[in-house]
Amino acid sequence: MNRSWMILALFLTAPFLISPRAANAQDRAWNDCARRAAVSAGLSDSDIQITPESDDRGRTYILNWEVRGGGPRRQRGYCEVDRKGRRIVRFETNPYHRDRDRDRDRDYDNTPAYTGPYPHVRVDTDGRGYFSSGSFRIDQLDRGYVDSKEQVAVSLRGRNGARITFFGDVIWSDGGREFTVRITSSDRGGARGQANIRLNGDHNEVEAIALDGRMADGGDFKAEFNRNR
Repeated sequence: MNRSWMILALFLTAPFLISPRAANAQDRAWNDCARRAAVSAGLSDSDIQITPESDDRGRTYILNWEVRGGGPRRQRGYCEVDRKGRRIVRFETNPYHRDRDRDRDRDYDNTPAYTGPYPHVRVDTDGRGYFSSGSFRIDQLDRGYVDSKEQVAVSLRGRNGARITFFGDVIWSDGGREFTVRITSSDRGGARGQANIRLNGDHNEVEAIALDGRMADGGDFKAEFNRNR
């Protein structure tokens, strides 16, 4: 009889013994999403509000983020979180739309080459941000590099010295300090995607770099870098 009660007690308490670990993992995902949103918006974590998207129990789930407070320029975006590993596999600075993102076009090679004027520079700047992909990740970026004098190269470096470089061709520019690069390769293997780059007015510093694409191994990559203010 005592043995039966012990088995029943273990069965009833097991969920409570397991759930704190799962809850802590979920909290880490929420905190990581808020931290990345804060870096992107140039604010503190406390300025970010996280709201989960309705869950269809797929391989990943969505955490919507937005900057607290009103106003038409309030920033919004979302984090896509791997359900099993509780890690962010995609960070976006645009609101989540299920149908658009499910069918997102990944054929980056169809954009024609740009033949107009764009900045020809070789600059690097201290800043902050993150880089994330399925196989390689830099949590704390501290420097961004842009070389557009010949073949365009965009590099990001973390505080631990880890670094990744993407190569490609210019496909758009405003003729001033902003241009977009079609990514065709990287120093860590094949890659396809886009890099949006903004320089300062004097073209001697990097103000911002945003990367989005896919590595040859099948993993998405995403990055946001902003110059220190």
